Amino acid sequence: MESPDPVSAVFDPHRLHHTQPEHDAGPQPLDLNQAQEGSSGRPRFRVTITRYGSRPLDVDNGAGGCKPLLDAIRYEGLIPDDDPTTIDFQFRQYQVKKPYRKTTVLIERV
Repeated sequence: MESPDPVSAVFDPHRLHHTQPEHDAGPQPLDLNQAQEGSSGRPRFRVTITRYGSRPLDVDNGAGGCKPLLDAIRYEGLIPDDDPTTIDFQFRQYQVKKPYRKTTVLIERV
């Protein structure tokens, strides 16, 4: 069964379970036929977090501040793990006026 790419999700931080799923793959078993060659038998994902803010952050502060969000994505079972063999993490930011501030998360199977 093929999942649509890209996968996007809406996060409500008040509804996060903060518990580990029954297995590392999240609620659905992983299709090992979709794993990239050379990986540990799991599919790879690209997680792109884009921040639209009033002023740009230093790159290390912006990317480092994404850790709790990446952990929540993993705990909710949207990605099997957040290690470098499983995800390609990208952080982007754009300067916008105050009413247009937001953060978006894009999860794609690669």
